[in-house]
Amino acid sequence: AKHPNDEADLPEEDCKPPAKRPRRKAAIKSEKLIAGMAEDDDDVKKPPPKRPRRNKNKAALKSEEPAEDDDASDQKNNSKKRSSKERSAPIPVDAMVNVMEFLPPRSLYNIALTCKSLREMVTTKMVVHSALIHGGHAKKTMEELYNMMKNRSIHVPSPLRLLRLANGKRCEFCVNKSVNSLYNGLNIGAFSCWDCLAKGDDPLTKAWKTSWARYWRNPVYQKILNHPRVAFRDKSKGKFLWIQDRMDAHGEKFGPIVCWEDIDAMAECADGKNATAAAKAASSVAANHASVAANYVAGRLAEANALSNIEWIDRYLTDTLGAPPVEEYSEFIEAFADITDRARRIAREKENIKRDKRVKKQENRRAATDKFLADVTALIDEPFREKAVERSSSSYKTFVTPFVEDLMSPYLRAVSSIKKNTSTELAKEINTFLRSLDELLAMNFLSDDDAFE
Repeated sequence: AKHPNDEADLPEEDCKPPAKRPRRKAAIKSEKLIAGMAEDDDDVKKPPPKRPRRNKNKAALKSEEPAEDDDASDQKNNSKKRSSKERSAPIPVDAMVNVMEFLPPRSLYNIALTCKSLREMVTTKMVVHSALIHGGHAKKTMEELYNMMKNRSIHVPSPLRLLRLANGKRCEFCVNKSVNSLYNGLNIGAFSCWDCLAKGDDPLTKAWKTSWARYWRNPVYQKILNHPRVAFRDKSKGKFLWIQDRMDAHGEKFGPIVCWEDIDAMAECADGKNATAAAKAASSVAANHASVAANYVAGRLAEANALSNIEWIDRYLTDTLGAPPVEEYSEFIEAFADITDRARRIAREKENIKRDKRVKKQENRRAATDKFLADVTALIDEPFREKAVERSSSSYKTFVTPFVEDLMSPYLRAVSSIKKNTSTELAKEINTFLRSLDELLAMNFLSDDDAFE
């Protein structure tokens, strides 16, 4: 069954869409107004067109220009290439070396880490000069190294290791404790803290006790330990020696040449036994020709004379322990000796500059203080001006009056805290207090009629 409202059952007039709603008068007026404004705008000048892009403009200009000759274009291209090469030309090696010689140790270390070619330019002389001239912990480290290098008791450090020692801030073994420079008297040539030196599971040094019988019975041990190329740290428990040879992360051997176990090996070698036998023989011969009282002294003198030749120790260090030759130490020693006088002169000049700045700062501070006190004094009332600002004989910043001292002392200690109206406020407080005190001392509040008062 169809729905009664179906389109097929409706008449033809009812199937047409509904008529449009008539427009309001306000909308018609607004359209006419907009049309009138558009007609008035036709007389106004239109904005200029947008500028074309730069590359398109260049292409258009090139197309309008007359064609150049082939020789002229080639010459222009060659000049462009030549100018680009000149701009990107690297700094000459000699100039770079001259620049690096004036850098402080930290900047020199940063340049050495830049690339391999710059790292190879760093020399021992460059590092020593930089450390001694710029001073600080780097200078102290080089001075400690100089004593060991002069005695030839440690392995010769490379320029990069010298840079690491000059810029070191922490222990190179535990990397925990702060270490500013090589400790004085350690004689190990390494950046170590006290804990890593003699404590822990793997200490760096071990005590050679002088109370052992083999030490004081055999004079060769004393001669070996007193040799300048044997580095040790002298303590009450004994002489602390380097336990074993060590290498850093780059495979470079560092530290003292003679280790703890090498002392016995040196004494037991053929030269050591010969020296011991010669010393004992000389001691017995001297004892036979001396009186009983001078027996011990004569024996010791004979031993010392027999052991005066210590060339066998140097020979053992070179042949058996592989000690560096003398030539390898000369570069560091010569560089240190060449720059020492200049470094001292520069240090004196820096100290003079610092002293001049300090004196000038004190003078400026004194001038500002005197000006402040003069301003305050001028604003204090005349009757009690002299007593209020009377100063102590011990210091120009101290006042006799305690009240004035309490008011003035904070500003005299910190002159920078003085403001524009500080002197006026202080003078006002001082005047108010002294006026009230003057009225109190005058006793005008007492009556003459009352006998008690």
